[in-house]
Amino acid sequence: MRQRVPRRAWNSPDVTGRRPRLLVEDDHPALAISDFSLFADAGFDVAFCSGPGRASAACPITHGQECPVLARADVVLHGLDPSLGIAAAIRQRRPDLAVVVEQRRRADGEPRPVPDGAEPLAYPCSVGGQVEALRRALAGRPPA
Repeated sequence: MRQRVPRRAWNSPDVTGRRPRLLVEDDHPALAISDFSLFADAGFDVAFCSGPGRASAACPITHGQECPVLARADVVLHGLDPSLGIAAAIRQRRPDLAVVVEQRRRADGEPRPVPDGAEPLAYPCSVGGQVEALRRALAGRPPA
């Protein structure tokens, strides 16, 4: 599991007016080296997690433990394999957290379900569509 957290994004103080912290969870290799400049240009501080890969025990959230990166996030863009159960574990552990889940289609063409309380995002989607879904999810989140 690879995580990348820019120091300026995640170590900034929790003050009014700060940029929302976006955690991108995806296992696509190109995203692991991306600088996420389009998300940053849209007003987000961005961190990345590639997920546990084949070592499902590597993800603390699926075992009821804290994830330090997730603990500081305001919104999650989840693109990992739904069978890992990470999005559902996030929603269970942090029901106040805005979570946008890429909703891929099953072999029969029907959309896969997303965890309760998560914002579905039709896959594939442009970065602009992802940003809009993230903003909707943040707007619908109860006040902290």
